[in-house]
Amino acid sequence: MTRKALSVYMSATCALMIVAPGRLVCGIVLALEIIILMFAGTMLRALCRKIKINDISNTIILTGIIFLTILIKQILMIVMPVISLQLSFVLFIPAISTFTTVFLLDENEYKLKHELKINMVPATFFACYSIIFSLIRDILGFGTITIPCYKQQLEYVLFDPERVSAFTFFGTIPGALILSALFLAMYLTAEKRFNIIKKAGIIK
Repeated sequence: MTRKALSVYMSATCALMIVAPGRLVCGIVLALEIIILMFAGTMLRALCRKIKINDISNTIILTGIIFLTILIKQILMIVMPVISLQLSFVLFIPAISTFTTVFLLDENEYKLKHELKINMVPATFFACYSIIFSLIRDILGFGTITIPCYKQQLEYVLFDPERVSAFTFFGTIPGALILSALFLAMYLTAEKRFNIIKKAGIIK
């Protein structure tokens, strides 16, 4: 994954978490989907190169990713129908972002092991981000922690959100937008400091 692809993928993930419901259970499902789609897309790309059908590889990868997304949604409808309804079209955003940012912006050819590493590491990072982001919104916005369970979701009530009404704002889309901006600012600050340290020769 090139630096440009990584930046676009990061923006797409942030946008995904803004429109997603602010519940931990939704963040966990989206995190698993991000990892599954990235792994499947990387393997499909390697397969296309192996059998030398590069001319139609993008079509095959896109079709495979969309098919897998539909399959995930159908499984969710059986296992956790309420979560499937809550996420709705949001489930298809990782499919588009994964394909456009990774497989269209990065045309370099790598060995499978190396490509898995450079693709799965960012995917795992953003999967963790989606869980942490959703957890914060779940606690602050609703005063709960929601865990996935068969045919339902387990909800642990931590406090009454009406008693801390200022925090319920983070359960809304505008609140998610502000929270996402804070996370993005922290990421950019950390990246800038890391680059300064790297240029200074302290780390290599």
